[in-house]
Amino acid sequence: MSMTPTLFIKILDGRLVLWDYQNHKQFLIRPEHASRLLELVAGFERRDDAIDKEITEADLLSNIDPQEWGWDCLSRIFHVGTQVPRKEHAPEPRPYLEYIRHCASVADRIPENEILRPGPITPLPPPQAIVGRDFDRTLRGRKTCRSFLNRSIPFQDVANTLWATFGAVHGGSRTDLEQFGMRPVGYRRTSPSGGSMQPSEPYLLAFNVGGLAPGIYHYRSLRHELSYIAAAPDMNMLCDILCGQTAANDLAYGVFVTSRFDKLWWKYPHSRAYRVALMDVGCLVQTFQLVSTALGIQTWPTGYFIDADANALLAVDGIKESVLFFLGAGYGDGPVARDALAAMRYLSEENNR
Repeated sequence: MSMTPTLFIKILDGRLVLWDYQNHKQFLIRPEHASRLLELVAGFERRDDAIDKEITEADLLSNIDPQEWGWDCLSRIFHVGTQVPRKEHAPEPRPYLEYIRHCASVADRIPENEILRPGPITPLPPPQAIVGRDFDRTLRGRKTCRSFLNRSIPFQDVANTLWATFGAVHGGSRTDLEQFGMRPVGYRRTSPSGGSMQPSEPYLLAFNVGGLAPGIYHYRSLRHELSYIAAAPDMNMLCDILCGQTAANDLAYGVFVTSRFDKLWWKYPHSRAYRVALMDVGCLVQTFQLVSTALGIQTWPTGYFIDADANALLAVDGIKESVLFFLGAGYGDGPVARDALAAMRYLSEENNR
């Protein structure tokens, strides 16, 4: 006999809450419940009393061994807890109707669509059509670069990349929904976004961009302009935030992509929406890389950084808004792995002489 493998105990408002994260159930328990659960797992016989009956009725014990999981318990909680459970009775198929009803039910709490960080404004040059490689060559040409040359990059190219990746290229609202009697929410980018909420926010770290002072800027997607946030970090500081990844050295610019979780909380209160936030960023990352490749610019994407330091750098709270990814860009000459392998081969040859 074992406890159901998808349980954890949380202290909430001074009380013990047992959370069945697979079935999305919560139980308020007393210390004697917790003690009794430990006894039952240890092999104690069942009793015919109120506590054991409550444990049995809540289905907190299992005779099935948990399936093997290769990561830690936190990843399993995320993997299982964000899944949509089966329902005892399948709903009658009504294409899109339930979604429309849900949107209508929360329409009175629509969050602010446009995020405007305060600060001095820098207008961006009007976006231009990206003329470069054909699509097949662009796809094949996308490679991660980890060795940059500290060369200046044209301001126009940065503006084009921000617009093509994060800009409101289809306009500032979803007016196409009005014909169906729905209140339009959100706007469209070139990448898909769950519910058109566009929770991802781009922060430009300009280091060597021609015509733009170094600094940290928030890109205002609906207005195609930059608001100044703070001075740009030096490369040593950025390297520390990025967990010592020296590929950040000599970037022309970088983009931290955050997620505004509070936008998703409004429409999607279930924890599965965290998956939506991650996929939203993933789509934007690929778009950014393909646009950069078409412009002849190398990219370096990474999700490895010290979250608290990255959030502090951008002055975001880490709760309603938090960094999820970093994109580096500039002119480079290839992967550092090639140089490192060559150096190792040289040292091996020297040692064998």
